[in-house]
Amino acid sequence: MKKQIRIIGHFALLLGVFGLFGLFGLNNARADSSLYNGAAPRYTTPAKYSNGLEHAVYISANGDNSNYGGSSRQTLINNDVWKLSNKPYFYEHLYLKNSNPTGGADISVAQFLRFPKDLSGGSAPFLPVGDPATAAVITGGTLGQFTITKPYGNSNIVINGSLKPQQSIDVAVPLAYDGIGLVYTNAYYEVRENNWEFDGTSLYFRVGLPIDVQTYPDFMKGQYLVTYKDQDGYYRQATDVQPLMPQFNLENDIEIDNVNKGLGTNDGTTLFSNATYRVLGDQMSANNGQPFWDMLQSRGYAPVWTNRLLTYESFTAGYPGGSTPTDPDYFKYMRDILNHNGIGGINWQVVKVLVADNATVTRNTKWNPLDHVTLYDPKQQNNSTATEIPVTKDNVKVTSNNGHINSDGTLDTSTPGVYNVTYTYEAVYSDSVKRTISKTIQVTVPGGSHNNGGSSTNSNAGNENGGSGNSSWNPTTPSNPNGTGLPNYAAVKGAAVYATKTIYLYKDATFRKTQRIVKYPKVKQTDRPMFVVTGYSRSNGGALRYKVRDVNHKSKTAGKVGYITANRNYVENVYYQSARWNKKITVIAKNGIHAYKNKNLTGRTKTYKKWTILNVKRLVKHNLTTRYQLKNGDYVTANKKLVIEGESHRIVVMSYKK
Repeated sequence: MKKQIRIIGHFALLLGVFGLFGLFGLNNARADSSLYNGAAPRYTTPAKYSNGLEHAVYISANGDNSNYGGSSRQTLINNDVWKLSNKPYFYEHLYLKNSNPTGGADISVAQFLRFPKDLSGGSAPFLPVGDPATAAVITGGTLGQFTITKPYGNSNIVINGSLKPQQSIDVAVPLAYDGIGLVYTNAYYEVRENNWEFDGTSLYFRVGLPIDVQTYPDFMKGQYLVTYKDQDGYYRQATDVQPLMPQFNLENDIEIDNVNKGLGTNDGTTLFSNATYRVLGDQMSANNGQPFWDMLQSRGYAPVWTNRLLTYESFTAGYPGGSTPTDPDYFKYMRDILNHNGIGGINWQVVKVLVADNATVTRNTKWNPLDHVTLYDPKQQNNSTATEIPVTKDNVKVTSNNGHINSDGTLDTSTPGVYNVTYTYEAVYSDSVKRTISKTIQVTVPGGSHNNGGSSTNSNAGNENGGSGNSSWNPTTPSNPNGTGLPNYAAVKGAAVYATKTIYLYKDATFRKTQRIVKYPKVKQTDRPMFVVTGYSRSNGGALRYKVRDVNHKSKTAGKVGYITANRNYVENVYYQSARWNKKITVIAKNGIHAYKNKNLTGRTKTYKKWTILNVKRLVKHNLTTRYQLKNGDYVTANKKLVIEGESHRIVVMSYKK
């Protein structure tokens, strides 16, 4: 059974816009009134012209009156009480009053009362009953004091006459559902009054159904789910903070607004279909007792930013079973989480800002914390390489409450122990909106002396992943630094690498069979598994590891995070780093590749089919990738999964019948 998913953040919903449903077959009444105006007292303040004429429009049904027009508040017609299927009347009213004091001036009126069809381009399924000019009932006037005309047919009427000081009248015109048009619970229908200058007031009403909040799927009891968006827009569970997420509490966390009163007002537990409800993060507490946002921000996360911090979010309440949920692919990792294993029905979307993992560092090794943290732009919703911010000592502060940070920024690893290292970043959204984001990790320095890499505690991983225990594979200084502070062969953070042989993804930098997450078998070049390097670590024996994210988008493993070997016999850059082989390349991509005018691959000029041989002028860098510039000046990708250096020819095997 598919589930409704509410995403707190970027207003993304698995449930589509609530549409037409069996409006005439649902009879579970939970309210006594035909009209619902909200929990606050009915709004009855009329507008007033400069001459003292008070004016307002409203509707009534079964003796119940709506809010006056002229404010943002709306009114609901409760279909459980006032059933459209019976085609009952309701009334549109015009209220007019001369507010001048006794002895003051009379006021001449010529006021329009306009009906829903007039204001909806003819689509609203509500019509006056009969001739509106003769069906209208005026209360408060004297015989012959007012006349009603129809200058534009049955779409509206005009009330003409003169009001004496302190005199008021009420004009009521019966309306009914035409029985033909479709009634949508997400449709707002307008009634309006105005003068010939179109100065007047409107009331918006809609037809709704009460929802049982105790069984409403969104309000399923349990923990809130917490997710972030990866670089492809997929929602991923933030498993490190999930255990600390609050338990759903309807009375504390949810603000229901049925009639558009705005933030800070609440209709209690009365919820109608297509009403707004807001989830209020500022009122919630995490499972560890911290205020909700303090818990998240002290663990590297921040609220989503969309010109404001989404510390709360507003949603539309769909009637359970009343619409068919859409099935967008980016929810695929969430669908089996909501309403299972103690998780409730609502998801909070957050943004990863500081990402760092616990580390094990060999004693007396130089270890700079800034080399082991990733910083993402807090204003961006997707966590991707494109939203990374370069980490510097100026934007990320490093402290330790039980260790020592040396003057060069490195952690003192001369004494074995477990040290708390805290990263702190000041997120500035605007001049007035700032948040402090922090992340604390534990750095373990095992006992024993440094032995230039030593032997690995991972005896079973050496041959399968380019393992540890090989001193030549654990260089302590790079021969050609490439900006990583690591050996010259090391891929920089954000770069893409792929596996040329069978490898495993591990939970920890010290490889053990029990820590394996995924096996990636050796495959042909065009299908090799690809990863983005997000950081570095070393095994207990000193072997360099890449911390990576799986970016094989069509695979079930996409998005998984862990450690792989950095051994060049097993893992290489996805992009060629130099132009060799007589400066020729061959297209190996199944669907060919495109050529472009610009090195950022814009301005497509041509498509080259598989096995096409291209003449290369040079290799150029673009951000963390490379491109080939062809002899004709165009640019093509230098991705090894799409092209191969040198001339490669298709081999055709033919058989002949004898």
